[in-house]
Amino acid sequence: MSHTQWTHDPAARRAAVYRLPAGTSAADCRAALRAVPAPPDGPALPDASAPPDVPAPTTAPTPAPAPAGGPVVRFWAEAVPGAAGSAVASRRRERELRAPLGVAGTVRLVLLEYADGVRDLVAVTDAEDGVLDRLAEALGAVDAPNDGTGAAGPGLDVPGIGAGPDVAADVAAVLLLALARARREEQPVLDVVEHTAGGVRTGCVRAAGLDEDLPVAAYRAWVAEQAARPGGEGGEDTGDGPRVALHVDLRPRAVHALRRMPPLEGRHALTVHVTSGADGTPRVRCWYGAEEFPVPRAEALRHRVERLARQVLTGDQALPVAALAAHDAAEERRIVDLGRTARVADSGPRLIHELVRASAAASPDATALTDPGDGTALTYRQLVERGDRLAGALHALGVRPGDRVGVCLDRSARLIEVLLGVLAAGAAYVPLDPAYPADRLAFVEEDARLGVVIVEDGRGGAFAPGAAVELSALTGLAATAPPLPPGTGASPDDAAYVIYTSGSTGRPKGVVVPHRAVGRLLDATADDFGLGPGDCWTWFHSVAFDFSVWEIWGCLGTGGRLVVVPYWTCRSPEDFRELLLRERVTVLNQTPSAFARLTELEHARPAPLALRLVVFGGEPLDARSLVPWFDVHPERECRMVNMFGITETTVHVTARTVTRADALAGSRSVGAAIPGWSVRVLDERGRLLPPGCAGEIAVGGDGLALEYLGRPELTERRFVPDPLDPRGRLYLSGDKGRMLPDGQLEHLGRLDNQIKLRGHRIELDEIRSVLLAHPSVRAAVVVLNAPPGRPDDATLDAYAVLDGADAREVRRHAARMLPEYMVPSTVTALARLPLTVNGKVDTAQLPVPRPAPVRRPPRRAEGGTGPLEAVLEAWRTAFGEEVSPDDDFFDLGGNSLRALRVVHALRDAGVRVDVRDVYRLRTPSALAGAATVVEPGAAVVA
Repeated sequence: MSHTQWTHDPAARRAAVYRLPAGTSAADCRAALRAVPAPPDGPALPDASAPPDVPAPTTAPTPAPAPAGGPVVRFWAEAVPGAAGSAVASRRRERELRAPLGVAGTVRLVLLEYADGVRDLVAVTDAEDGVLDRLAEALGAVDAPNDGTGAAGPGLDVPGIGAGPDVAADVAAVLLLALARARREEQPVLDVVEHTAGGVRTGCVRAAGLDEDLPVAAYRAWVAEQAARPGGEGGEDTGDGPRVALHVDLRPRAVHALRRMPPLEGRHALTVHVTSGADGTPRVRCWYGAEEFPVPRAEALRHRVERLARQVLTGDQALPVAALAAHDAAEERRIVDLGRTARVADSGPRLIHELVRASAAASPDATALTDPGDGTALTYRQLVERGDRLAGALHALGVRPGDRVGVCLDRSARLIEVLLGVLAAGAAYVPLDPAYPADRLAFVEEDARLGVVIVEDGRGGAFAPGAAVELSALTGLAATAPPLPPGTGASPDDAAYVIYTSGSTGRPKGVVVPHRAVGRLLDATADDFGLGPGDCWTWFHSVAFDFSVWEIWGCLGTGGRLVVVPYWTCRSPEDFRELLLRERVTVLNQTPSAFARLTELEHARPAPLALRLVVFGGEPLDARSLVPWFDVHPERECRMVNMFGITETTVHVTARTVTRADALAGSRSVGAAIPGWSVRVLDERGRLLPPGCAGEIAVGGDGLALEYLGRPELTERRFVPDPLDPRGRLYLSGDKGRMLPDGQLEHLGRLDNQIKLRGHRIELDEIRSVLLAHPSVRAAVVVLNAPPGRPDDATLDAYAVLDGADAREVRRHAARMLPEYMVPSTVTALARLPLTVNGKVDTAQLPVPRPAPVRRPPRRAEGGTGPLEAVLEAWRTAFGEEVSPDDDFFDLGGNSLRALRVVHALRDAGVRVDVRDVYRLRTPSALAGAATVVEPGAAVVA
């Protein structure tokens, strides 16, 4: 055996696993170590201070200087209660590979004695690489076949590798493509370290530079050039993505380690070590850590690398890289099936109003609808009869099957009657919120070609002459109109409603949803949620918000009682909780932002609520926010369900029951697809991604909308054929997500410029487009600002370059065009918008937003006391700045959240107002004049 001069490099920690002959004992190893000759000028190697039965330490001893002549060998043996291929053996190997070295300049050897007689030697050192191989050879290490479950951890073949100098570049080309397909947005970095007889060469290849439109041959040449360029671990580090170390070591060795962890491994998320086959053939196998890649992900990586290797290395070199498939048909089907949930019930395609009729047939005298606003209470029989009479009246007005009817009414029992009437007449309803600006109402009327719009009495001015039909006129006509002619009606595949959502071009877009999708939604959820006649639901949300579809028809279609929540009650958490108590509500549907206010009340003073089911939707849920709720309402009493959904997929897509453990862990999972729906995750080119990889969420199955009304190009772009089902379609959501190995979906936000704010889906580009429509706005940008840890305090803030107008005028222009929830809280005038080096707006350089109105010196109430001073202080609290008695609430950037804060601050000060007073009176002076001062300690109800 030749002597080796050992050198010490503290930064170069190496570790390896070797297979020893079966039955090798600790005594055998100690005897072999004593026989190893020392270097010419160094001391003997073995350190016999640790007896054979002493287990390997789990903490690092105090470091000591390295001996001048060479490293000291420290040896331990440990019995492992499992076979070499067991999980416990794998964990023990990984633990020893990563354990602290302890004394610098030493060699740490641990003999793992498995229950099946197999023996592995785990060796760690900071000395030069050849030391470990020499000691392993001295202990009798053998070249043992590895099936991917032994000491080396999972392994994968790289087929198509040829002998010669290009092995490192070829493996790098395959591995980079596999990583980029899975993690392109993270821009992974591949550090290439090639060990040759002449030394070590390093290079660095970044996924950010990968062009998949290149032919395969050109792509391989590009990777070879990058891998040969100095950089990576040994050179300048200019990449900030997750790093992977690729060590290619084909040097002739007397002993081949089953697993190697090369120097600086701690910098990388994954380390891949490549060696040749034991028989010297150019077959190459990569080994990587089982702890870094759990089994499902390891199998996916193995499949992806092996398949891509065949195509990159032996396939058509003229093909573009983008044409290479990472999955075969069987693997694609497995991934798709992971995100699909089979139907648990199938009642067949149904019409929405027929669902309500079925509830009426089962319990005609049960209460269907309660409206605390006017004291209305309707049985199912009465509700269906009134809907049928209104259908006759609409038919008399000329409404025919397939028509669209606008409904612009306040939230009330009468609105439900009208919706039923529209559906029974065979038409589709187009919900319009009366709070919308007149310009937006007029746009929807024109875009949807509404010949009839049902409005509250005296509120038809926003619509074309002859289109508006007042509610009193419609109900009067219903008393005399003949019933619908036989055969009048729609089919389950016809449109039931058209809901308009925010659009990036400044034009809202109408989503057309068929009857059958709503029926399928009830099939998918009724049994799991236990929905039935014993439930009482609230109708909390605007009819123009698709959450209302679930609230209204989910209740009435399963025989429950629906309670109309008055507009102002929705804006007072105290009043809303009182309604929940009084009506004994069992099923509540809320956006997380709205529910947070109820949680605050309950955590401070729990009430005996009857709630058994709370469904979250409309915006992402931070599960941590539910911990205070679980403190007072254990999960065994009230089930909390997080549902991800989209208007274009009929309200809901997935569901997950949120537990206290989920809340404590901050789970981001939105659950698995509801029965009949499916989800999958695609990359930027529409290719299927495996579990664990982030991309765009695509939705298929029963809930897909028919189209975007009058927008065929957008429909074609977003509703695409399912490549795995010739009869199916997919909706490309624009939402970012990741499928987990168990079929659960994680929601990770948006891919585009769309945001969710207090349950509303908002395209920031739509707001920007409206701002740019003002003749004095030269440039504009809109951003969402949310204080850390306080998502409920988020605001929309606009920045504009102005020419001849002030910021207040621009904000008023936006308020005329946009609904309240889309109007920026502030408009800040800038001389120019800050730009990045790429010419995009640099939002990080935008200044702190400033309110639109010109500030006036504050005027105090005489004597500094009284309601005005209290109101001014409440406004300062809500807006975070000084205010004047005549400042306009909406010019300051007021919204429903800030109105609620004003009311709460005044309540604490002993001044009584309600939210509607803030909206109606608008200035501190006017609000102070209408306020009621109560005695200290007296109850104040907002």
